[in-house]
Amino acid sequence: MVAERIPALKKTDAEEGTSPRRRGGKLLWIVFVLFAIAMIVLFFRSSLSRISSIQVTGTVHLPADEVLKAAGVREGESFFFPSAKELERRIETLKAVQSVKVDKRFPGKVEVAVKEYGEVAVELDASGKTRIVLSNGLSVPASGALPDKPILTGWKEGDERRNALCRALEGLPESLLRDLSQIAPDPSTAYPDRIRIYTRSRFEVVTTVERLPEKAALLSEIVENREPGRVVLLEADTYQPFSAQNAPSQGDS
Repeated sequence: MVAERIPALKKTDAEEGTSPRRRGGKLLWIVFVLFAIAMIVLFFRSSLSRISSIQVTGTVHLPADEVLKAAGVREGESFFFPSAKELERRIETLKAVQSVKVDKRFPGKVEVAVKEYGEVAVELDASGKTRIVLSNGLSVPASGALPDKPILTGWKEGDERRNALCRALEGLPESLLRDLSQIAPDPSTAYPDRIRIYTRSRFEVVTTVERLPEKAALLSEIVENREPGRVVLLEADTYQPFSAQNAPSQGDS
C-alpha cells in the first residue's frame, strides 16, 4: 500500500505574528513617509525656500554689496543654508564691522543689521587725502562732510600705540572728543606712549595713551571751567594758564 503525503497546514495570521490590521498600518506608514519626502523635495525646489529679498542696514563706510559679498548669499539662493550664525561669522571678518545681527524671516526675507566701529578721528594719508579713523584703528576713505573729530598727525600706520589711542578715544565723552583738535605722539624715555593734544578751546595737554581714559573727567572739568592754558596729566597733574606764563615777572617791572 502506497503511503499518501499529507500537505502542510497553512499558518494562520496569528501564527505568523502579523495581523491584517498591522500589515495595513505598516503600509500606511510607508505611504506617509514617501509622501512627506516628496513634499520636502517639492518645497526645497519651490520659490518658498529661496531668498526673495536681502536688506542691509547700519552701514556707514561699507557698501552694502561688500557686506553681501562677504556673506556669500544672493537673492534666489537657499533661504535655509547657510545659517544666520554662519552669515554673521562671515560678515564679521570685514575689518570695519564691530558686530552684526542676521535675522531670517520666512518666507524669503533676510535682514542684516551691521554695526561698524565708531568714528574717532581723521588723518591725512601719504597722498594727502583725508581719511576717517575708526575706533579699531582702521582708516577709511572720507566721503561727504568730515566728522567733528581730532586730527591725528605724526603717527605711523600700524603703530599699536595709535590703535590703542583710537580705542581710548572711543570711550571719551562726546563733548570732550569734539573739543580735541590735534593729537600727536610725543614719546619720552619715561613715557613711551606720551601724547600731546591741542584743543579747540585753546588748551595744550600732555598725557599718555594709557592715562587718557582715566584723566578724561579731569580734563573735561579744566577745559570747561578754566581759561586756556597748559595741562599736564601724568604722575602728577598740573595746570597753568597761558596768561600766567606770559605775565611779566616782578624783576621786569
